[in-house]
Amino acid sequence: MQRTWLRVAQWVFAGLVISFVALALVRRWDLVSAGMAMLHIDWVKLVIASLFVIAGYAVLIETWRRVLAAWDTSLDWSTAAEIWFASNLGKYVPGNVWALAAAGVMARQRGASAIAAAGSSVLVSVLNLLSGLALVLLFASRLVQHAAVFAAVAGALVLGAMSAPILLPGVFAVVARLLKRDIVMPRIPASTIWWALVGTAVAWCAYGVAFRLFAAAVLGDSAVHGGYVLYIAAYTAAYILGFVALFAPAGLGVREAGIIEVLPLLGLTSHSDAFVVAVTSRLWLTALEVIPGVVALAAGYFRSRTRST
Repeated sequence: MQRTWLRVAQWVFAGLVISFVALALVRRWDLVSAGMAMLHIDWVKLVIASLFVIAGYAVLIETWRRVLAAWDTSLDWSTAAEIWFASNLGKYVPGNVWALAAAGVMARQRGASAIAAAGSSVLVSVLNLLSGLALVLLFASRLVQHAAVFAAVAGALVLGAMSAPILLPGVFAVVARLLKRDIVMPRIPASTIWWALVGTAVAWCAYGVAFRLFAAAVLGDSAVHGGYVLYIAAYTAAYILGFVALFAPAGLGVREAGIIEVLPLLGLTSHSDAFVVAVTSRLWLTALEVIPGVVALAAGYFRSRTRST
């Protein structure tokens, strides 16, 4: 009963956030509609941007495989990609824990350890947040208005990165308790943790490069200001906001609100163009997540049917 009410509350909060974004969109609809009407998509840039996103996916999948190996569990690349893409669909359910549960179930169906799959996914998620926050501070310090706050957060991130091999077992135990899963973290080599930090940082950079290319594809080069570094920071900051908002499925509404605020703040686009980028990038990235996920689910379904016959 408690879980049912929690799910209802999450959907209510998600609805409120989406409503606030929709209200802001309506208030600026004259500017947004004018921008949408003038869209002339550069399909070459759009395809290149999509390839960068896919490259980011590939880096994360390989990062997950390497962390998974610390649990004495190995998956070939195609199987790992299938599990990663299919379980990733779980993020569209409020709570952000369903993707972990799905990864565990699918790994068990492939003969791997469900605990290892879920546990390694939790670890990669924690390190992903750490590297993402570090990139935001490194590339766009102006997002933190007070120097003392910036110094404190930056110092904490540097200290956390340096001591990650020591601190992560304790952090992981807390996460496992919150998820109410009996997951024991094995002794993971420091090299694996450093690889995961680097791998997730590279993926963030690939997404940020793709984000700038996408903005140029839908707005035109003349409407897009700033270099790739700032776009990496802008996209990462907005995505992290959406990720930590557990009540919003796939960060829906929260990520868009972040894009709308961060792009003008960094001088990358106008406010009206930020609305256009927020709305269109949601459609674009959703397609790049859902289509591979559905294909992976279909592949797993047909494989199981073939084995049963």
